[in-house]
This record gives sequence, structure tokens and C-alpha cells, in this order.
Amino acid sequence: MTTAPGHDNRAADEAHQAARTIADATTSEPDLEAARRAFEALVTLCHRHDGDNEVIQAAVSGTLHLAAVGRAAGALDLVRSAHTFLGGLTARFDDDPLPRRAFAEASVDLILAEARVANGLSEALLIYRAVASLGEAHTEDTDLASARAKAAANLVALALEVNQPREARLALAELARIETAQPTVSAVRHQHARGMFNSIAHAATRNDPDKSLVALDSLIAAARRNPDQRELIDLAAEGAFAMVTGLGTRGHLEPAERSYRALASLSRMSEAGLPVRRRLAEAAFNLITDLCGANALGEAQLIYDELTALSVGEDDDPTIRLAQAKASANMALTWRREGEDMAAAIAADDLKALLHAHPDDQELFEVAAFLDMAD
Repeated sequence: MTTAPGHDNRAADEAHQAARTIADATTSEPDLEAARRAFEALVTLCHRHDGDNEVIQAAVSGTLHLAAVGRAAGALDLVRSAHTFLGGLTARFDDDPLPRRAFAEASVDLILAEARVANGLSEALLIYRAVASLGEAHTEDTDLASARAKAAANLVALALEVNQPREARLALAELARIETAQPTVSAVRHQHARGMFNSIAHAATRNDPDKSLVALDSLIAAARRNPDQRELIDLAAEGAFAMVTGLGTRGHLEPAERSYRALASLSRMSEAGLPVRRRLAEAAFNLITDLCGANALGEAQLIYDELTALSVGEDDDPTIRLAQAKASANMALTWRREGEDMAAAIAADDLKALLHAHPDDQELFEVAAFLDMAD
């Protein structure tokens, strides 16, 4: 693409204005007709000023916004039109990375949009294959690799939603291949981890516990290999939390506790931040609830003591505080049910101590009120 010296700026100005009109439609109540007309104007300008760099750049920007607007509004025709147009630009300007990167990003939008309709996964897979072919033809383009990985990570979740585990496994294998080819690209690593998380979150609610734990171990290992990527640590924590919650709810208490221990170990990494410790506290509360329900009070007390220690160390955090308060109430009620009045009183006193230390915390008062009404 070129821009001739002294060219008329009016076309570029019109293109930028049309792109802004589409961008303005990214609201809670988008004006789809205005966005559609602006897109048609961009297409016309591109044909009239073929190869004008500034016009093409504005068209690419506006069309990407159109794909996002269409997906958010459930307007599949708009997403398809945006995708087709960007595909055409990619074919015409093969040496320019901008159109092909935009095509890959629009493919992500179209994959998600197609998944909403009947046989959507089949269409999504076809769209992905076009992105994959483009990626194989431009292995040097790391931005394209990142968009390709994002599409593959979404395919994992979409395939599992429609009970197609084989396609999910293939998408995960694809993510592994992309990361092997682009080992230094952090966005690719993140999308691979997101794909693993999608698989884990699904597995926690229905799959064999041992297989689920293997998947969790892989995600945690990825986080430990890249401690400088905080988002990977956070994703691993989310995966472990999903495992604790899903397995515990299904009555698989031993693997749920193993997942909790893995999360606790992750939280001790120096790079782990407050979000990981919050997830640990919430996982502890969920596991305590399940253990109390199974009358495994010794194990529940152990987790509760760890949660109490975490809460003391993070006294200013309301999320961790609330997790301890709810766990205190659970422990008190369970010990009372078992006739262990002294143990019940100790747990109830923990809740009172939290209230005294944080008298303005309304959520703590609600938990205390619940415990009082249960007397």
C-alpha cells in the first residue's frame, strides 16, 4: 500500500470519520444502522482509492470495531461482513501485516458469534483453519500467532460447551504447538494457559478427578516456569479454585483437598499477588463447607485454622475477611450440631473478634446475624 505525495486528504478524512462512527457504536445501545452505513462507506472508499495507506488503515480500524459491535449485539451478518472484507484486504495486500492481523482478530469475533447459532462449532472450526493457514504462511508474525492462539483457546471452551471433547483436545494440542513455535511470546503462553484453564473449569464439574488433577498440574507448572507473568499465576489460581469447588461439590473431597494444597503452594510464590490469596481464602471456605457437610470435622478444622492465619496476615482485605467470617459461622454451627459446645464457642468468638476489629463491615454483621438466628 502506498500514499502518493500530495494526494487528496478528503478520502482519508472521510475514512477516519466513518471509522469513528463505527467506534462510537460500541455502546450498550449501539446504532447498528449507522455502523452499517459507515462500513459501506469504508468499503466504497477502499475501492475508489485502492492502495491508499491512510484509507486502508482507517478501514481496518473501523472494520475491527464493526466485528466487535456485531458480536456484542448478536448481529451475525455484520461480523461476517467485517470478516469477509478483511479477508479480501489480506489477500490483496499479502505483504502488509496490518490486514492479516486484523483478519485474525475478526476471526476471533466471528468464531464466538458463529458458536451462538446451530452447528456453530463446525463453522467456527472452518474459520479457525483459515487463521491457522495464515499463521503457517507467516510464522514470523508474532501478533498473528497471538490472535491465532486466542482463537484456539476460545475453541477449547466452545467445544466443551457443546460436548465435543475431541475438538477441545485438538484445540489444546494446537495451542501447545503454537507455543512451541513461539516460545518467547508471552501472549501466546497466556492463551495456552487460558485454554488449559477452560479445560480444567469444565473438567472440575464432570470429569474423572485424577485426569482433572493432571490438567491442573500442567497449568500450575506453566505458571511456575514463567513467574514474571502474573496473569499466568492468576489463571492457575482460578483453575485450582475451580477444581476445589467443582470436585468438592461433587463429593470428591480428597482430590478437592489436593487442589486446595496446590493453590496454597502457588500462593506462597513471591510473585503471587493478592488475587491469588483471595482465591485461596474462598477455596478454603468452599472446602470447609464440603468437609463439614461430610462430617469430616478434623480436616475442616485444619483448613479453617489455615484460613484464620491467612486472614490475620491480610486483615485489611474484605474478601479474605468475609471468607473467614463465613467459615467461622459454618464451623460454629457444625460443632454445635455435634454437641461440641467449646469448639463451637471458639469459632463463634473468632467471628466476634472480626466484628470488633471491623465494626463498619456490613457483610460481617450479616454473617453474624445469620449465626445468631441459627441458635
